[in-house]
Amino acid sequence: MTYILYNPKANNGHGTDGLDKVTAAVKAAGGAPELRDLTQLDAGAFLMGLAAGDQAILCGGDGTLHRLVNSLDGRVPAAPVYVWRMGTGNDFLRDVSGKKGPRTVLLNDYIKDLPRAEVKGRTHRFLNNVSFGIDGQVCELGEREKERLGRKVGYIPLTIRLALKMFQPVNATVTVDGETKSYRRVWVASAFNGRYVGGGVKLAPDQDRMSDKLCCVVLHDLGRVWVLVNLARAMWGGHTKLPQCDVRFGHEIAVTFDAPTALNMDGEVISGVTEYRAVN
Repeated sequence: MTYILYNPKANNGHGTDGLDKVTAAVKAAGGAPELRDLTQLDAGAFLMGLAAGDQAILCGGDGTLHRLVNSLDGRVPAAPVYVWRMGTGNDFLRDVSGKKGPRTVLLNDYIKDLPRAEVKGRTHRFLNNVSFGIDGQVCELGEREKERLGRKVGYIPLTIRLALKMFQPVNATVTVDGETKSYRRVWVASAFNGRYVGGGVKLAPDQDRMSDKLCCVVLHDLGRVWVLVNLARAMWGGHTKLPQCDVRFGHEIAVTFDAPTALNMDGEVISGVTEYRAVN
């Protein structure tokens, strides 16, 4: 049996769009598809309980994947689990197969030994990143705007709006594998397992998600004009060559801000955060 697991809330509430294509693809391959709503399942228990010969196709984006890996809590199903590109940002799929890569990717190997993040007394597993700073604020504002307008507002327009006036840079202390540095006027202090954030912004271009280390990216001592002028560099990773960008690799990253700021973890927003710790 091939189970098609979908999240109706994915893709800005259009998570059922395209399910006919998934079903048709399974039938064309000789399979017997069965649809299951992820919001009505304990996804981890369901996948761990699949019988020999079964497989699952997960339809959704980064937020759906984040919920799945935390439901599995470190376990890896014996049955093959595929992810079908149906989200908004799709940073995970962009990282492992490219922007124009295949619509489906086998997930099992990518969820082994995932890094963990401790935020506000809770431990989360993450696939892509723990993004602290303006990215978290962008995602928080995006959620509010989506509720107000009934539609999603683009990542880049929101970033420009925050950079012009709304975002207030903070001071930060960042420790990577025991080495502590202090920074002023910090815009980003993030831990990356993959390379992308925000639907294709290449903030950690040299990170390898299959390595045993995380990448810490800190953008600091920046004025608003600098951020706007150099925003395009981050789309392809050119920002890492600038003196205001500090990139370090390590097994453990701890960040403390001197003022509460929103945090974005694989597309999930946590508001009012002053510190986090990420471990791989």
